[in-house]
Amino acid sequence: MIKKNIAWNFLGGVLPLLVGVVVFPLIINVYGAERFGLLAIAWSLVGYFSLFDMGLSRALTQTVSEKLSRKADEIEIVALIYTAFRIMLLLGVLGGVFLWLISPWLVSHVLTVTVEIQQEAIRAFTVLAISIPFVVHTAALRGVMDALHLFKQANLIRMVLGVGTFLGPYLSSFYGVSLEYAAYSLILVRLLGWVMHWFVVNNTPLLKNKTSTFQSRLLQPLFVFGGWMTISNIVGPLMVYLDRFVIAGMLGAASVAYYVAPYEVITKLWVIPAAISGVLFPLFAKDWQINPNATASILNKGMAYVLMILYPAILIAAVFANEWLTFWLSKEFAIKGARLVPWLAAGVLINSVAQVLYAKVQGVGRADWTAKLHLAESVPYWIFLWMALKGFGLEGAAMAWFFRVSVDFFGLAYAANKINQANKNAMKAPVLLTSLAVLPVITSILIDSFAIRVILVVVIALIYCKISVAKLRYDGAFSYIRQYY
Repeated sequence: MIKKNIAWNFLGGVLPLLVGVVVFPLIINVYGAERFGLLAIAWSLVGYFSLFDMGLSRALTQTVSEKLSRKADEIEIVALIYTAFRIMLLLGVLGGVFLWLISPWLVSHVLTVTVEIQQEAIRAFTVLAISIPFVVHTAALRGVMDALHLFKQANLIRMVLGVGTFLGPYLSSFYGVSLEYAAYSLILVRLLGWVMHWFVVNNTPLLKNKTSTFQSRLLQPLFVFGGWMTISNIVGPLMVYLDRFVIAGMLGAASVAYYVAPYEVITKLWVIPAAISGVLFPLFAKDWQINPNATASILNKGMAYVLMILYPAILIAAVFANEWLTFWLSKEFAIKGARLVPWLAAGVLINSVAQVLYAKVQGVGRADWTAKLHLAESVPYWIFLWMALKGFGLEGAAMAWFFRVSVDFFGLAYAANKINQANKNAMKAPVLLTSLAVLPVITSILIDSFAIRVILVVVIALIYCKISVAKLRYDGAFSYIRQYY
């Protein structure tokens, strides 16, 4: 069941990735660098304003999973779910109103936008505010689906949402090359996703034909967990998306395009850790106290296999950044973006392994640890980002992001280590290997010769194969495969 759920999570991310690779150059060509940069910021705003769920979606997954493991009264679980739904819909409305109010200030005073498209950008960001209630309430619905292990249905919907996010703005350009029309397409996609989530959740055996009144007493455990999650949901995404706003403010909106294009491709590899950690989170929440050794073993395998699956793609993307950017977009994008890729690729690798640690720490209910970690990182990161942009331009933004996710990785490893001794033993090898694996990825930036880069990849590939085969043999993977062949 675990492998099947991971497979569905993976498939849910791969199709949007493939569509994005094809459509991205078309969008850039149609909208131009500045409009594309603003469109990338619009995508970020939709993602960031999901913070108005106040951490309740993750809390809902954790709490419902725990109650189901204890075989709690179904009536109480249903009451908890519907109460959370109402609160989160209200929070989404508040988030939408907030975005609507700040949109003119954001475009006029924060972002460096040419006068010709300022009003167009303001209208687009204002229109996007309509989608926020649907985004937040969808997060609640997805939280319940994760707790009920409805990964197949969730990822079929995710495919629709992911494809629509890229395809919608491109198709809307046939009607008019305007950010406002692109925003309308994103709203339609989010509305469709909300309807699909709502249909699936309300037809589950747990909720079908059941109603519940609002019971405020049930919110306390959600807000205890979700309160700390809110801090992470505010600070964490702010650190993820802030670089785009700072780049737009310091270097202009057009510069965002040269940063976002390689960033969006490299970070799409997050579909792999997301597929794994999304399945492991409810398992950690359910079993970490009952069977700590088994969940520690799952932690070890989760970290190791994320590293193993991702590393070939990360290494090739970093080493041959100039070649694939030239082929995919243009020589101009390669010149301005190739030196960013090794930093971004190394950051994606280390952050991908960290996602499994994040699932572990939050699965045991310690959202306060992750929130405190994000708070500790935030101000130093923002200062370093500003200094790095001043000193190194766009490459500085990628460097700052890499160092921030590295701090996050080691901080989460320390937190998981505090849970129990079993975790400490399980993490040693994956943490060490991840730390070593990023070195050739980053140092590839120093090698200009194509031949030497090829030799580097071959040498690292041999080492990688030796370590991977040893791990697979130790875990009995080959014996498992032989059962079917």
